[in-house]
Amino acid sequence: MIDVALLLLVAAAAFGVRRVLHIPRIPLLLLAGMGIRHAGLGLDEEVARSALDIGLAVLVFGAGMELNPKRFGEHQRMVLLVGLAQFFFVGVGGALLARLLGTGWLSALYIGLAISTSSTLIIVRLLKSRQQMFEPFGRILTGILLIQDLLIILMIVILTRLPEGGLSMARGAGGLAALLVLSYAGLRWIMPHIVLRMKLDQETLGLTILVVLFAFMGLAHFMNLPIITGAFLAGVSLSSFPVNSVARGLISSVTAFFMALFFIVLGGLIEIPSAQEWALAGALALFILVCTPLIVTFVGIRMGLAARSSIESGLLLAMTSEFSLVVVLQGLLIGQIPAEVFNVIALVTVVTMTVTPLIATDRATWRLMHLLPSTAPRKPDGAEKLRGHIVMLGYGKGGSVVFKALKKAGHEVVIVNDDPVVVQDLRNQGIPAVYGDGSDARVLDVVHADRARLIISSMRRVSDAENVMQRLGRDGPPLIIRVFDPESAERIRKRGGIPVMSAEAAAEAFMKWHRQIFGEGANVEVE
Repeated sequence: MIDVALLLLVAAAAFGVRRVLHIPRIPLLLLAGMGIRHAGLGLDEEVARSALDIGLAVLVFGAGMELNPKRFGEHQRMVLLVGLAQFFFVGVGGALLARLLGTGWLSALYIGLAISTSSTLIIVRLLKSRQQMFEPFGRILTGILLIQDLLIILMIVILTRLPEGGLSMARGAGGLAALLVLSYAGLRWIMPHIVLRMKLDQETLGLTILVVLFAFMGLAHFMNLPIITGAFLAGVSLSSFPVNSVARGLISSVTAFFMALFFIVLGGLIEIPSAQEWALAGALALFILVCTPLIVTFVGIRMGLAARSSIESGLLLAMTSEFSLVVVLQGLLIGQIPAEVFNVIALVTVVTMTVTPLIATDRATWRLMHLLPSTAPRKPDGAEKLRGHIVMLGYGKGGSVVFKALKKAGHEVVIVNDDPVVVQDLRNQGIPAVYGDGSDARVLDVVHADRARLIISSMRRVSDAENVMQRLGRDGPPLIIRVFDPESAERIRKRGGIPVMSAEAAAEAFMKWHRQIFGEGANVEVE
């Protein structure tokens, strides 16, 4: 009990430091674990092993619940190509770099695999805190994370069976495929029926969710697969909305508890690094921080993703994953890699998980955008004559209705959109359109926003519209800005803009969810 109390005390202290410093919790928990070990406060081996086993299962289970394949359905090709490009090029590059710096081939292979994926838990948390989870680039990011997590689980199965030969690896892949099919069935039919239609009380529902987790883990064990494969796919089976929201609400405290214990105990396995380990870890961290954004940005732009979204995605993906630690932990436990490789990956994880959230900012994104010549906007025909026109920043589902109404009233309209397909379609119809980000000063100059009669913004982020207001000043043309909540509306109004609430779609989605949970007869009055 003293060991458990010590773990809880250290976890509480780490969470307190995280709240003050606003940095990710995983590096802090790892450092806390290192502190326990090197302060001579050793943990009981049985307690530590139990915390590792349970925490590992809960960790990948929580990651799986965040990755609903339906979120990126319309971007499947982009998700697949960007995810594969990062996984392959970063993985191969990291393995070659590790080999160049003196590691053996098997250790280099583990290192390359460990750095080829990005943290699902941290990236999803950042997207939620920035309210970007349901933006197109947020949906694409979650798709990339799902692709990478599935790939790394497949590679863990293959690596752990590597000494047993090709037949054993093929059996492992077949067992994983069977679990994937079961997970998809759970995602599509079984779990929505249990969670949404069976009207179970909270205690029974919470137990049912845990039964799903242990059932998948049991199947994985029966098929002689690592239990993390079952835990992750159990999470994916619960990832559909609103099933994942209900599941997280019921077991979030349990998962947070065991994940904290896992990372603290894991930190306790890290030895004091040698100079050689520091050098290799530094080289790998620098490689990830520089090369990942370059690869993702290049492939994203080539696939038609807006330059800003490509750069943002690349910056956020420039970190290692919780699965990085899982990979090297598996290799360490079965004796395929030495403790030094585990130390190196743990150091890289601490560094990248701490640094990446600090550099993945709007400010860094804009600076990098201006370094890309391909992001310079193209002027529409007759741009020099534009005066007294209307500029539409964004062209969503209601864009055509607004545009037709304005044209019918005799106004000259120029549209700015960050989707190249939409822009090309508009140009084919003879409609003046500019490809670019509506909050980019260069785009505003190209469409002569300062000479416009009116600017209408339906950009997804209200902060982008605020940037436009700041650049044009109070003496600029009036701005009509779509907002989603009263707080944003009041902020826009104070700065001189004209807010228009757009809550109907959100209200409709909420009412649908409410009826699914509480029954068709349930109603909520919305004014």
